[in-house]
Amino acid sequence: MGPAKEFLASLAKISKLNFQIWDIQEGLVFSADPDQYQAPPLQELEDFSEEIINQAKFHHAQSNGGEGLFGVPIKDGDLVVGSLVAFGSNSHGHPLTQKAAEDNSSSAAEMEKFLSQVATLLEDRLTTQQEMEEMAIELTDNFEQLCFYARIAGRVRTITFSGETLKDLVVDLMDTMRTDIAFARLPERPEYNSSMSTPAASKMISDQDAFIDALIDSIPGNSPSLEDNYFIVNDSRTTPGYEDMAPAPYRFLAVKMRHKGNFYGWMGLVSFNLDEIFRRSELRLLNSMAEQVAVVITNSDLYRDLERFVINMVKSLVYAIEAKDDYTRGHSERVCRYSLLMADRMGLNEERKKVLQWSSILHDSGKIGIPESILNKPWRLEDEEYQIVKNHPIKGHTILEPLEQLASSLPGMLHHHERYDGKGYPGGLKGKEIPLEARIIAVADTFDAMTSNRAYRPGKSPAEALEEMEKVAGSQLDPELVEVFKEVFREDLEEECRSH
Repeated sequence: MGPAKEFLASLAKISKLNFQIWDIQEGLVFSADPDQYQAPPLQELEDFSEEIINQAKFHHAQSNGGEGLFGVPIKDGDLVVGSLVAFGSNSHGHPLTQKAAEDNSSSAAEMEKFLSQVATLLEDRLTTQQEMEEMAIELTDNFEQLCFYARIAGRVRTITFSGETLKDLVVDLMDTMRTDIAFARLPERPEYNSSMSTPAASKMISDQDAFIDALIDSIPGNSPSLEDNYFIVNDSRTTPGYEDMAPAPYRFLAVKMRHKGNFYGWMGLVSFNLDEIFRRSELRLLNSMAEQVAVVITNSDLYRDLERFVINMVKSLVYAIEAKDDYTRGHSERVCRYSLLMADRMGLNEERKKVLQWSSILHDSGKIGIPESILNKPWRLEDEEYQIVKNHPIKGHTILEPLEQLASSLPGMLHHHERYDGKGYPGGLKGKEIPLEARIIAVADTFDAMTSNRAYRPGKSPAEALEEMEKVAGSQLDPELVEVFKEVFREDLEEECRSH
């Protein structure tokens, strides 16, 4: 009311009247109190203000000192929230008394009209201020929600989806919406289920999963709002089926996660603060998030189908390669297994292990173009034939390069014949210049090649192969990875013995 008070203070100096604003709860909140006039006793003014508020209309009276008191109610809509009181001298500088006003009825009418106009200005100011405050709150919330949407949109719009991704989203939802519980429930994908709650809500609801399931199960199938993919409870005490689910009354909002006719589950919020309601903007945001999640799950399913297709295609390619060489059947799968055992020992993350899996199982894919007469030759290869064999990493890279899903796995496949001392092929890379996946595959490939029977020689025993690998550690193979392989091989051998 700052500007309104400044207006009344200026008006008091001009009119020689003192203006006061009385609040229905706080009492006197403003008095212009011009120096030219002494105010009546405060209690008398308070009683006069209460009379105006109770009657909710213009009122005038005579104070104990004979001064005239005039006042009108101040309203917020239809509700009286206070009063505007005036007292002082008239426009000629003489005391404005009740008797004078009664002798001149037009004076009282003019005061009523005048004060009503001032009160209207105050009411308009009050309404405008409230609207501005509400708008500011709404804009603040919308800005926070917009920031939240922008923050998580990039995270949600990924090809693959996980329970961890959804958990992070639920945490952000609860913080942004300022609710007590946020959740996501996918009946046919329980691994994605996630919920988060404030400490107070966790203490109040001991079995949160059962509470959330009960909320969802109680959603009436004939609710009209379900046509718009949501259901809302603004007060559990007045909503059938939701009265006794929690120790305290609550609000509940749930939206469907669905895309192109596929229903995946519900995303929802619970709040025990009934002083607020779920606003339309919050419904739109939650609905948008649910739609985003549903789209990503759909895309993730499509991606997995595509990935399975690629895997099956690659397996067919590997089988076709190994079918050309009777002595190397199962070689790629064994190299893959050894490589992943090493990766586990080294603590590589799941993404890195997946790259290694593809690299190892495809490391010999370029042999598809090598004649069987060379692959199965029972004696030493000619220089020209050996050069054809040496080209198989480049040939495999060329064959698989168009597949985007395998892009990160191609370096490991391409460089698995590099040597640690830089004398390998096709790039002559040295030491740590060689991709880690390629160095791991080189160790696993060397062991399996030495322990497998070939057309031109019988296979070595594991002990003999490990001894040979120790000799070439630091020249042909990464010495650190040779030690890792020895550890995992011994553990694997012990595990195999125990299983038998």
